[in-house]
Amino acid sequence: MDAIFTHETNFITGGGETVRLEGIAERAAVFLDGCDDYTIEVGTDSQTSNVTKYVTAIVIHRRGRGGIFFYFPLTCKKTPYLRDRIYMETGLSISCAVELLESLLDADMMYDIIIHCDVGPNGKTRELIREITGYVAASGFECKIKPEGTAACTVADKFSK
Repeated sequence: MDAIFTHETNFITGGGETVRLEGIAERAAVFLDGCDDYTIEVGTDSQTSNVTKYVTAIVIHRRGRGGIFFYFPLTCKKTPYLRDRIYMETGLSISCAVELLESLLDADMMYDIIIHCDVGPNGKTRELIREITGYVAASGFECKIKPEGTAACTVADKFSK
């Protein structure tokens, strides 16, 4: 996969504003200032019609105190096979998380990033759980799946339709 995400990749905020990936690190620092109970999550979902639309979401969540999110839409030629789409979703999430982590480190910030994957114990994706969670773990990230993988199955899902 070519490098889709760079420090200069433009994401869209929940309010519709455009912000570069490197700017997300700065916003995370401000949003999380003084907060010890938080998560930074990255997840991707897709929808297929004549084309396949992938949406990668970055969610910064202060537990019990709200959150902010950013998303990046990508439209590709139709990917008809579920397994291929799930691997593409996971690859996009990992790629985004790696670049976000680099932006955080460039700003002298260190936060753990959790990858949320759109696979779960119910439905057709249950057969892919072991492969996908292994893929994420081998990339050095913690993995959450449905129903806990909300960055993918809630935020990214909303903007992929």
